[in-house]
Amino acid sequence: MKGLHQVAYFYMPANDGRPAELIQILNCDCTYIHVPMREEDVTLDAFFVRDMTEAEIQNFSGNQTWQIFVHWDELHEEHMRYKVSGKVIKQMEQFRQRFPLSESIAA
Repeated sequence: MKGLHQVAYFYMPANDGRPAELIQILNCDCTYIHVPMREEDVTLDAFFVRDMTEAEIQNFSGNQTWQIFVHWDELHEEHMRYKVSGKVIKQMEQFRQRFPLSESIAA
């Protein structure tokens, strides 16, 4: 990764009654993260990396910021708010089937 001004996405599968989560990290400087868990820490690899938008750079400056989403729609709204390109949004849509979140589960 190039370092600052990159956004990386990680998927944390559901377990122990906790819903699956998408973790978006702004100003991410590597393609894996360690997530502390009660039983044992988990290492996750990024499934997608992109450059930050100007709006994200202005809003998050140089601070690494973790955002957790439990619904794809929340992530989509965040992308719209920070003017993520349509091309990137389309690329992210391809991951919806591979990384199901709670709204994908039939009631």
